[in-house]
Amino acid sequence: MKIWKNRKLQLILTLSLSFLGAFFIQEQTAMAATPVTIKTVDYEEENIIVNNNGNTRIYFATNDEAAKDNWEVLDADSGTATTIDISWLSASIDNVLSLKGEENETKVSVTIIERTQKFNISINYLGLGQLDPADNIASLLNIMTTAGSGSNPIVFDNLEWKKGDSGKWKDSSELTVAQLSKYQIKGTELYFRIKAINDVTVGTLTPDGTMGNRASSDTKLRITKKVTAMVVGIDGAEFFAEIKYGKEYRITTTGGTTDWVAVTDKAVKRVPLETIYPGVSDGTTATKAFPAGIIEIRNYTTSKAASSKITEIDLNAQRTIPSVIKETAVPVGATSSDKNIYIDYNGTKSMVITIPNASVNNPYEYCIIKLGDTFDIERVAWSSITKNTDVKILNSKAVESGTIYVRMKEIKSVQATKISPAVAYELASTYVTYKINYPSDPYIESILYEYIKGYSDPFIFNIQLNVVGKKAFEAQIKNIKVGTKEISFTSTITPVILTGADTSTTEHIMKVTIEKASLDAMANISNKGVTITFMNGTTNKTSVKLTVRNPIPAAVLTATAVKGSAVGTTVVSVVTSAATGNKIVYSIGATEVVDKMIEDTISGGITQNNLTDIAVTPGQYVTVYEVNIDTNKIVRYKSLLISADKIN
Repeated sequence: MKIWKNRKLQLILTLSLSFLGAFFIQEQTAMAATPVTIKTVDYEEENIIVNNNGNTRIYFATNDEAAKDNWEVLDADSGTATTIDISWLSASIDNVLSLKGEENETKVSVTIIERTQKFNISINYLGLGQLDPADNIASLLNIMTTAGSGSNPIVFDNLEWKKGDSGKWKDSSELTVAQLSKYQIKGTELYFRIKAINDVTVGTLTPDGTMGNRASSDTKLRITKKVTAMVVGIDGAEFFAEIKYGKEYRITTTGGTTDWVAVTDKAVKRVPLETIYPGVSDGTTATKAFPAGIIEIRNYTTSKAASSKITEIDLNAQRTIPSVIKETAVPVGATSSDKNIYIDYNGTKSMVITIPNASVNNPYEYCIIKLGDTFDIERVAWSSITKNTDVKILNSKAVESGTIYVRMKEIKSVQATKISPAVAYELASTYVTYKINYPSDPYIESILYEYIKGYSDPFIFNIQLNVVGKKAFEAQIKNIKVGTKEISFTSTITPVILTGADTSTTEHIMKVTIEKASLDAMANISNKGVTITFMNGTTNKTSVKLTVRNPIPAAVLTATAVKGSAVGTTVVSVVTSAATGNKIVYSIGATEVVDKMIEDTISGGITQNNLTDIAVTPGQYVTVYEVNIDTNKIVRYKSLLISADKIN
């Protein structure tokens, strides 16, 4: 019994000592460890870093699990802090975790912020041209997200980006204009997200998860490649560049480079070169010729697309036409080294233009503007001259007082081949002008001329060779014909035309004399047209009509003679009285008057209607005439032999 009691006492003592030992150890541990604290909520790596504060075990659980006293336990990492993975937490909601150390009932809460789900980015290229290559593209981006606040919005610096699915996330500061330009060459896809921000101790504020955030969901931004450089045509005849709405251009000349000029009018299909080139230039004269320049064209930037790749057009300086227009026939044997332009006329029917310098590789062209019309380079029709030959232009096109424009034609560029060199593009040259002024054709007033053989004077008439202000096209007659018979003539010009003289300064009259001998030798003709052919080919067949005839015998007058009332006189009686406008005259002669023609005239004579008591001697002739009162030309006549029995 004593032994039992001792054993019982021994057991009680042993249990007491064990309890005291355990209490001592627990008290000693509690005094070595303090409640855990949060060092960092690492949203970048999705970890919570806990200050161990002497704890060898870390307990954590969601709020729901902690309420059930259902904790996850983790041996503390060596050192002063332990990393707890939180990637298993749902990213679509806020999550609250409780953490503690070992048996310590003091807990600390951490809120793991949900990932921003609504996040999108678009780009507006309009401001791209105002940025330098080293600038970031922040001003071009439009950030749309539910994250942030009005006082603390999500901005470009809060973002990070990567190229493609497998790219490496980079800080937003690395996305510069220069980098964007590289991506625009072929185009790519960029991914953006709001970068994760860790919650760390700031001053006296300890992390609780709310001062940081997870990385947002990704959003994709398509960077389209720049549009391929377009083909832009140059109209070197009308001096336009085919730049239309949506394009912009600039030009570099020796004077520098202009600013970009955008075409914003939807109706515009092309832009005049004089608009593109700085200063006043229209390509018409040497002082207005277009200088050499490089025109750059591209699609201009819009909110949805950056500017396209640039098309460059390298234009040579516009050629200045070296030619001088000369109003004369082209010299015989003129070669391509002769750069003059020759204009000559075929009377008033047509004009001829000849350019010795013209060839297939150096073409010229001309257009004609009628008097009163305006030269409009967009509307005129040019005709080509590609060789050193005469080009005949009828007067229906080359109208009097119109203006002819001549220039070197636009030359299209041609690539070199094995057998021919390259041909550089050339604008049409400046032009020279000439006012069309046809020479005068010779003018002859209508003439009806009657030539009586043996009676008429030489046939003389005048030809007006020109009018003042116009040159005489003809200055010499080649021949004059009646039918096929050529007749002789002489001619003189007043004032005299000297060789090479300008015949337009005065009026020149040609006096033509048809020789009597030539007319006398002709057969009789009636109202026959005379053909006058000039040396330059002008022919006149209608102005002069000619009658050539023999003289006509005068009619016989019926008259008788009887004795007069006085001694030594006779009386002549005319059976038919003189017609109106005529008169009766007589003459006394020793011989009989015969072969009188109506072209003959009587000068003198005695006018006596009754013809009484004419003093006469036997054997004389009294010739009685009926003549025209004005011309004295014979109409009828009778020559009477006066014998003695007819004298008193």
